[in-house]
Amino acid sequence: MTVLLSILAILFLVLAVGLPLIEKHSTEKSDEDLGKMTRYMPALMAILIIGMAIRYFMG
Repeated sequence: MTVLLSILAILFLVLAVGLPLIEKHSTEKSDEDLGKMTRYMPALMAILIIGMAIRYFMG
């Protein structure tokens, strides 16, 4: 139980410190950049679904 609580405490600490740092140093994405990123989403989702199916049927 102590291991679980320590992991949760570390995750909370990382979120409390990391999230403000990410928000401070991030930049706004342009519409062209977002369009380029969303173009790859269906292919990545298909790969993820295939990988999950393989994992399900193998084990």
